[in-house]
This record gives sequence, C-alpha cells and structure tokens, in this order.
Amino acid sequence: MKLLDLSIILMSFGILLIIVSFFFKNSSKKVEKDVEELSISIFQETNNLKRRLKIVEEELLLEPEFQVKSKTTPNPSVQSPKVQQVMQAVQQAAQASKVAPNPSQAKPIHQIIVSQVLELNKQGLSVGDISIRSNLTEEQVRQVIANGGR
Repeated sequence: MKLLDLSIILMSFGILLIIVSFFFKNSSKKVEKDVEELSISIFQETNNLKRRLKIVEEELLLEPEFQVKSKTTPNPSVQSPKVQQVMQAVQQAAQASKVAPNPSQAKPIHQIIVSQVLELNKQGLSVGDISIRSNLTEEQVRQVIANGGR
C-alpha cells in the first residue's frame, strides 16, 4: 500500500511540474526576445558610433588648423601638467606644419593618402580640391597623379 501511495504522489508531482513548465516556457521566450532586441539595438548604436567617429576623423584630416577649445578650463594654469604638455606638443606640431618643408627633407607620402589622391582624381576633382582634402601641397598632388601612385 505504501508503494502505491508513493508512486501516486510521485506521478502527481511530475504532472504538476509538467503543467508548471508550460508557464515558464513563455517567460523564457520573452527573455530570449528581449535579449535579441537588446543585441540588435547595441549593434545599431555601435554602427552609428563608428560612422560618427569616421566622420570626425575625416574632418580632422581635412582641417589642419583644428584646435580644441575647452569651456571647462579657461585658465591654462588650472590644467594638469600632462594636459599642458600635450597642448604644447599639439601647438608645436601645428606650427611645424605651417612651415613649408624643404623638398630635400620632404617625408614620403603614405600609401593610403596616395590611393585617396588617385581616387579623388578619378572622381574629377581639381588639384586644389584634392590638395585641401588630402593635406598635401598642390605640387605633391601633381607628383602623385603623374607617378600614378608609384
């Protein structure tokens, strides 16, 4: 008799667990759907940030006179020494870029810039426009076009 009672109790407990499991499946599907929507939104945000970063990088490449103006620290003496060193280095680099390099001391043009110049030339842009976009002198642009990127 005890064996029969135990088997009935176990069977009824199993049936009860099966019925309860039907209710928990719906919540797991909802969690899976929420996780999927979250991953899609994170993917979209990441792509938006990458596009914005690319635009900013292109603007920085196109604007050699770019300077950061800080609204939070108008007094340079309040800035940390590391920030002051970086700002001095940026100012020195900007001043060095204003001075026209001697042709014998000119640095080689990076292959990415060369391919950009050739692509802009294919698109029909003028030498002056290509010079502005690539931060090269018009003479350098003419040399790149004449050499065909070699």
